[in-house]
Amino acid sequence: MRYPTAVMILMHVALTAFSQSGFNRIYDIPYPISHFRNLIVHQDTAIAYGMARMDTFPNLQCLFLARFDSSGMAVDSKLICDSLGGYYTMDINWAEIITTSDGGYALTAASFTRHNGLFVKLRQDLSVEFIQEYQDTVNLVEFYNSIVELSDGYLLGGYVQRPNYLAQAFLRKVDKQGNSVWFSYYGEYDVVDLFSSYYKINDSLVVYTGGYVNDNNSLTGRGPWIVVIDSNDGDIHNEWRPDISAVGTVHFIYPQNDTTWLLYGKKTLQINPTRVMPFWALTDTAFNVKDIWLFGPGANVTNFLWDIEPTPDGSFITVGQVNAKNPNTEPTAVYGWVYKVSPDLDSLWSLQVIPPVDDPKNYGGYLGGVGILSSGNMIAGGYANSMEGIHPWLVKFTPDGCIDTLWCATTPVWEPYDLEWRKQPVVQLYPNPAQGFVTVELPGYGTEATMELFNIEGRVCLRQSIPDSGQIDVSQLAPGYYVCRVSMKDGQVSWTPLIIVR
Repeated sequence: MRYPTAVMILMHVALTAFSQSGFNRIYDIPYPISHFRNLIVHQDTAIAYGMARMDTFPNLQCLFLARFDSSGMAVDSKLICDSLGGYYTMDINWAEIITTSDGGYALTAASFTRHNGLFVKLRQDLSVEFIQEYQDTVNLVEFYNSIVELSDGYLLGGYVQRPNYLAQAFLRKVDKQGNSVWFSYYGEYDVVDLFSSYYKINDSLVVYTGGYVNDNNSLTGRGPWIVVIDSNDGDIHNEWRPDISAVGTVHFIYPQNDTTWLLYGKKTLQINPTRVMPFWALTDTAFNVKDIWLFGPGANVTNFLWDIEPTPDGSFITVGQVNAKNPNTEPTAVYGWVYKVSPDLDSLWSLQVIPPVDDPKNYGGYLGGVGILSSGNMIAGGYANSMEGIHPWLVKFTPDGCIDTLWCATTPVWEPYDLEWRKQPVVQLYPNPAQGFVTVELPGYGTEATMELFNIEGRVCLRQSIPDSGQIDVSQLAPGYYVCRVSMKDGQVSWTPLIIVR
């Protein structure tokens, strides 16, 4: 077994030369099944995190890290394998890597063999400072998806699969050597509760975001969950867990200013079959929704943003994946997705990136992490599929979304369109969710209006004239997610999400 301080990473395919500002490359690395699932940038060095197999018997699955300079050239790499002969594993949605105040790195993973969570601390040269494995004899599986560095240790967050097979959120505080200080469950035992992301307010308060599901077979009884937690003792400082909300599960939170939070997440529009769409939302500090925007190619096309970072110009750069809209003419696997959004939720540009592999129609990949260089350019990392297997994948692009002069997002390859499903205060709609009837209340200046209900495909399912207010019969409409457009004679138009249940 080899643990080289650096490995020769050979470029397999590149669409641009090293001298150009951007590139789209996959890499051949002398370890079997090597690939990345996350990436961060620190001091103009990209640190990619994923998995690989040992190149000698017994070919254990190990954690894999590699560092690259801003041109995409390899600096060094590291395999981290289980000394007990088991398999280490990590995944895009429950493993994280951060830089630490001492110049090193911290990351989370899991023991596939023993079903325990791992906390790994690395020095600046990628050598292992310690590995802490947290044994759990009660729950089935333990996943860590967040690391918050504190002055006296770290706060590790995630979820466990409880003995009833449902997920429950938890936090574990550890000291600087990874020793457990306290452990606490959050949410309810008989409800699916997940922490998916966080924002550190200060050394004492951390905001955790996620969602809950009471019943997988119902649109009701599910929604967003935001908890402000005291990192010293794990006590809940504040909690937002509404029974009904236009917001779905929250996967990202960021303060825009002293009065406004920006949220990203997924909204379930329909079940059996399940249809979801991503959303951006702006809320006040009490998480009352000011504006919400569903976006993407449609509820029948899976798309997701895996990493979001604020940019120097005040916007947000995001990377993730999106499935092909037309498998007959586009790859049947997922595309990499690079997307920039303004703080006002305006889509600035969008770029879908196909990995440079043979026969891309039957292969694809995703981008799991992104970071910003001092030049303003950005690097994203993930993995790509090909006929030969899976590969590490890096993409470098400019703030305007250009990989090179021929591949530039100023004329987007695919633009998530604004569905204009925005919650406006001009019209009240209740109850929501609705069953048989819904009441529409207009502003009190005596104008008539026309109400239209659109389904998630954009078809008009109901159109009706209403006076100042009125009760609308929706009992004949199929359960699911709708958008109500109310057009008044003075030209005002209001868009409001509506869920119909039975």
